[in-house]
Amino acid sequence: MLAAVGLSSNVLLRTVLVAPMVFLVSGHAMLRAIGIKTGSLSEHLAYAVGASLTIGIAGGFILNVAGLLTPLGWASWYCAVTVAAALVAGSRSDAPDLPPWPGSVPVRFWQGTAMAAALLLASGAYALAVHDEATYRQFSYTAFWLLPPASGGPARITVGVRSAETNTQRFDLEINLDGQPFAVFHSLTLAPGETWSREIQVPISATSQRADARLYRPDDNRLYRSVSTLVPRR
Repeated sequence: MLAAVGLSSNVLLRTVLVAPMVFLVSGHAMLRAIGIKTGSLSEHLAYAVGASLTIGIAGGFILNVAGLLTPLGWASWYCAVTVAAALVAGSRSDAPDLPPWPGSVPVRFWQGTAMAAALLLASGAYALAVHDEATYRQFSYTAFWLLPPASGGPARITVGVRSAETNTQRFDLEINLDGQPFAVFHSLTLAPGETWSREIQVPISATSQRADARLYRPDDNRLYRSVSTLVPRR
């Protein structure tokens, strides 16, 4: 099962090798570890399916906290629980034996219904988890700001860039003052989570000035972000 999930993306192969563990084997091992005795094979199968679902629900909470809600995380969880339960069952001297095969005794209607509902519920939960993982897209962005001078402070504007992208990015930054080129910064390289900022002295003016900052990606030279601020007169 681990090999199928970790080394292959074939849905049919994964289903064939994973389904017995998810729906039956893990619950069976847990029943023997706990020491629950059942009167018939059909009853044992129903209990095993229910225990397997319980293991899956508990695993969902644990894997979510650990950030491992992935196919490999699920496979590792079921393998770890099953191996641990098997070791406990093997160490018990009073581990219950499997009930005998029922022969011609039919499965009761309520038992079949419970098993079918359990399989349907588990299949739906697994399909939903796989769909959510396949459609998950990490949100990435670049924060860009231009701040006016502090009240009563020197005539300096503050420009900053913070990268929350998924990989290292390179930017060009241009600043205009009243429509005229004022400052240029080329090839700013920012790793994910890194912040770049500068304080820039602006000329003292008797009138208010408009400062505009533009952020470009050198790869395509397209405008990526644009911000502006007003520099009060002095």
